[in-house]
Amino acid sequence: MIEVVILDIEGTICPISFVKEGLFPYFLEKLPTYLEKLEYPITKNGTSDVNDIGSEFGSEHTESYEDLLNYITELVKNDVKQPALKTLQGYIWTKGYASHELKAPLYDDAIKFVENTKKSKKIYIYSSGSVKAQKLLFTYVEGKDGQVLDLKPSITDYFDITTSGYKNEAASYRSILASIGYEKNPEAVMFLSDNVHEIKAASEASMQSVVVVRPGNVPLSTDDKETYKTINNFDELGI
Repeated sequence: MIEVVILDIEGTICPISFVKEGLFPYFLEKLPTYLEKLEYPITKNGTSDVNDIGSEFGSEHTESYEDLLNYITELVKNDVKQPALKTLQGYIWTKGYASHELKAPLYDDAIKFVENTKKSKKIYIYSSGSVKAQKLLFTYVEGKDGQVLDLKPSITDYFDITTSGYKNEAASYRSILASIGYEKNPEAVMFLSDNVHEIKAASEASMQSVVVVRPGNVPLSTDDKETYKTINNFDELGI
């Protein structure tokens, strides 16, 4: 019997395009408004959060507004995992969610699944995005007629690559099992993701694992379809 459900985010409960077609463009749209308020060259002086974050990009990129804007834009376009960029993105996205300019477009079946499953099972999230970003996403979910749903109370806890390791490694899933007290009963835990490599790793850790097939996800090979259980939406899960 399944007692715990662990969910991936992108491609599983929300469109895989959300980050690159939603969050990244929003960040680039708002970025000039924040950068143009700073004094250049930037020095870390505590005058504002954005100023101090900006100083972390390095003096060679913070001599002028144009230098910093161009540098950050290139980082985003090339999907570079740069610490200062991640911090600045998180800051601007937090403001966007709080103003309701940003809302997380979770699939309707995923929203229903979370709301129903929380009554009988624990739900955890494991994503490569930071725990902070995960919590933001679940706090500001786009509901019907544009209203905002807060699903955060439905989630027991969150894991990311800093807390548990990379998602394509079985050791990461064993670490999560130990964290939630299921290392001796891994078959009671189900992991759902669109990524076959993650599903393989979770299976190696003895979790029950299911591939979620959504529009825009990487197509599954014939072997993958034969090897792993698949669903097209959470209504098919039956747990």
